[in-house]
Amino acid sequence: MQIELRSRAGRICFIAACFVAVGLYQLSALRPFVASVLAASLDPKKIQKAIEWEPANAEYPDLLGRQLALSGTSVNEAISNYRTAVRLNPYEARYWLDLAGAYQFAGDTSGQADSVLHAVEADPTTPHIAWEAANFFLVQGDRAKALRHFQVVLANDPEAVGPVLELCWRASGDATEIMNQALPPRADLYLSFLGLLVTRQQVAPAESVWKRLIALQQPFSSTPALPYFRLLIAQHEVDAAKSAWQQLAKVDPSLEPYLPSQRNLVVNGGFEENLLNGGFDWWFQSYSHAELNIDTNEFRTGTRSLSVTFDGQSVPGPQLVQFIPVKPNTSYEFSAESRTQDIDTASGPRFAIVDAYTNASYVLTDDTLGSTPWRIQEARFQTGPNTNLVMLKIVRDPPQPLIRGKMWIDDVMLTEITN
Repeated sequence: MQIELRSRAGRICFIAACFVAVGLYQLSALRPFVASVLAASLDPKKIQKAIEWEPANAEYPDLLGRQLALSGTSVNEAISNYRTAVRLNPYEARYWLDLAGAYQFAGDTSGQADSVLHAVEADPTTPHIAWEAANFFLVQGDRAKALRHFQVVLANDPEAVGPVLELCWRASGDATEIMNQALPPRADLYLSFLGLLVTRQQVAPAESVWKRLIALQQPFSSTPALPYFRLLIAQHEVDAAKSAWQQLAKVDPSLEPYLPSQRNLVVNGGFEENLLNGGFDWWFQSYSHAELNIDTNEFRTGTRSLSVTFDGQSVPGPQLVQFIPVKPNTSYEFSAESRTQDIDTASGPRFAIVDAYTNASYVLTDDTLGSTPWRIQEARFQTGPNTNLVMLKIVRDPPQPLIRGKMWIDDVMLTEITN
């Protein structure tokens, strides 16, 4: 379509219209820029001007509300601006939380609760929104709602897992309630909760969490579960520890070589597997003067042995221990292979077996001195009427004399003697 501008007046009108159109366009484009510059000053009067330049932008009344709230001049005016912000954009959870904070300052619990719920509706999966909601309901005494919101945090924020579980436990103290309402069905989160209960020496709650963890039928590594066995053993819960060890081996197949057998109740007696330092495998503690190592060059059978190197100082022993479930009033046979090189001391290393709880001695072998080839040491004993767990360890008796040299250990065995 062609427009003919034959008269001079027509051309002038057309040019004027173009200038007006360009001016209006430039003004509309300039509005956001001017508003942002005014708002950046954080001066309430200038923010108000920014609102006048862009009245449909929810960010500016929210910003004005925050500045008024921080100054403490007028909480009601802050609430009015926050309400404008959520009216303009009800899908921004931050605006609702700002409004909730203002209501809290004003003592309006009902308004605060309504705003918190709107924030969660606007953004139901963001952890910090759920955290705010959970803490609000916790303060209000509504533990059930608080736990449900904590569940969102646990499911979506790995860094918050520890603090949230601590808070849940302090608020509830009921492991079943926490599992039912706050804990997502994930093995890693159950292990974190189990670790918290182990730290707090909560045996019965820890056992209930363990049962749920196993019932999840999700694979997980045995390593983070090992402190649970330390707790059970310390609390004389031997049967529970035995059962849990069997369950753990089904969840983590790498644990199967660490199961005791009728042929040998000692786990990893040939040191063919890595030392777990927990559970029913060997427990060890590093000593600066008695170094433990797996040796793949010197062994009695298999492909590995355990070596202990003493550097000439006084140490009570290499701090190598294994807990072994046994039966009361039952006869057992112990044997172990060892080899030494230049053991120089007045009190050499010995194998010992004692009751894990009473320390009653069942086996204490002769000490080993000098340099010896591989040789077997054996002993028989009968457990007492109340013994259900023994501790196999290497000791020095007496422990004080200086000691230098090296010892290798292999094929450690304990079997029940049957008639």
